[in-house]
Amino acid sequence: RKPAPHGLGLVRLGAMAFRPVRGGAHGQGQAGVTERFASDDLGLSFYKDAPNEEVSVRDFEDMACERLKVLHSLDRYCGYDTRLDQVSELKSKIARELADAQLVLALPNASNVETFKQRKAEFIRRDSTSHFALRLAFCRTRDAREWLLKQEQRLFVIRYDSLTQEAQEAFLAASEVKCRKFVPGEFPSEDGDISIEKLQKMTPGAKIWRDDGGRPEFEKNFYTFPFYEVHPSLISSRRVVVHRGRAFVPSSALKLILAARFKERLNAALDIAFNGQAVAFAEPRIGPFLRFLQDHGLQLLVAPKSSLEDAGEKLALENFEEFLVRSFPPCMRRLVEKQRDSKKRLKHAGRLQLRPFLKECGFTFEESVKWWKQEICKDPEITEGSFDKNYIYDVEHAYGRKGHLQGQNTMGCPKLIGFPGEAAGQTHGCPFKQLEIPALKQQLHRWRVPEATTVEIEKYIQNGKHFQLACIEYFKAAHPKHEGEGVGNTPGDFFRESCRYHIKMKEKEGGPVTSTGPTSTGPAALQQ
Repeated sequence: RKPAPHGLGLVRLGAMAFRPVRGGAHGQGQAGVTERFASDDLGLSFYKDAPNEEVSVRDFEDMACERLKVLHSLDRYCGYDTRLDQVSELKSKIARELADAQLVLALPNASNVETFKQRKAEFIRRDSTSHFALRLAFCRTRDAREWLLKQEQRLFVIRYDSLTQEAQEAFLAASEVKCRKFVPGEFPSEDGDISIEKLQKMTPGAKIWRDDGGRPEFEKNFYTFPFYEVHPSLISSRRVVVHRGRAFVPSSALKLILAARFKERLNAALDIAFNGQAVAFAEPRIGPFLRFLQDHGLQLLVAPKSSLEDAGEKLALENFEEFLVRSFPPCMRRLVEKQRDSKKRLKHAGRLQLRPFLKECGFTFEESVKWWKQEICKDPEITEGSFDKNYIYDVEHAYGRKGHLQGQNTMGCPKLIGFPGEAAGQTHGCPFKQLEIPALKQQLHRWRVPEATTVEIEKYIQNGKHFQLACIEYFKAAHPKHEGEGVGNTPGDFFRESCRYHIKMKEKEGGPVTSTGPTSTGPAALQQ
């Protein structure tokens, strides 16, 4: 084939690890724009077949990354305790990410009805391509599979809720689920025929609560399923009525049944993707990219990037002790305190992690040399002479004065989370990843983190290994009324957002915009 523009090759997805599919979007021939597209599924699918499309490598990578950002946004806003039937309430919070990724399709209006067919075809192409790309990247480990299943299921529910009633019924009919719409009088019982009114009264999930606190309305549409097709949780929570082997489900609960079916199919499809993973990874144009997603996809951006503009405060020797408690992220604060408590120099990985962070926060080269000499020489085995001989080169290398002359940048959270486990005498990486829960609780208690925050952090770690979200929770506890925006991607983001927070607090108090110590603006709960 001829090469794509910019030297990018074309990748035929169906030929690598999945079977191709033929099909397209067909509009309805009804009169009026609203009526014509009332039953349109807006591209919602179970992803039964892989796309038979040719895409450039650049587009392939962009589509996968944009979808991954959407899934990470869902993960962040939903956390670990958001029920599936509450996910749609968060659509407005991820609207921007969906629009940026071009993974949202609205019903047409009179002004754009002529282009709807083309827009839907492009939406399906991007949606299907990005979905199958992430299947390949997240099918290897159990943690990756569970994460992808949960986020894709949430995205499915949001899209399903965006459909009209007619479209939901049409999708249900096409999904091969054994159900049909309830018809009064079809199911007699000893107390008379089952009616809509009886189902409304006997089904707690049939109530639709109003925002103004008024009397609830009731679902008017019910569907009958074989009871084994309904998830057990719906029966145990009495959200459906079971009668003679059939379950009567209100329309509001349909999404839960379809979402469970979606998850089952995707789980089985991930096994197929795993079998085809070797073929895809052997493709030189996309193999390295898929490996990168496989290794680091779970720890990509969890929040909007923090602004790189001057935070208004810089780290210096004079304010180091104050900033260490007030604005250092846990991963860096732990390194400094561990080196001091043990009176032993940090091992190579710990020093490699800390040096560029101190530089990024504001330390000059001279201040770094002075600080490192002061700290490392507390080790009885290190003299000033041995420091000059063995350690000063590392500081010069970090500032671009030796080696490749480019300096070192602070490692991002994905890199720190991916550090290997700590051996004896080592301290490095993300404490939320490296420490066992008892040791982590002890460390947080030492930092006087509130018990409620410690509980939340523990839940984030044990319910999905959300290490970055745990760090955001720590930040929010240390900075009251801050939502953690801009935190969770790099340690430098944590430091800059903290400095901006304290400057704003000083401005509100009417004092001078200078560093004032940890007890003036931060909560006492996090002071050492």
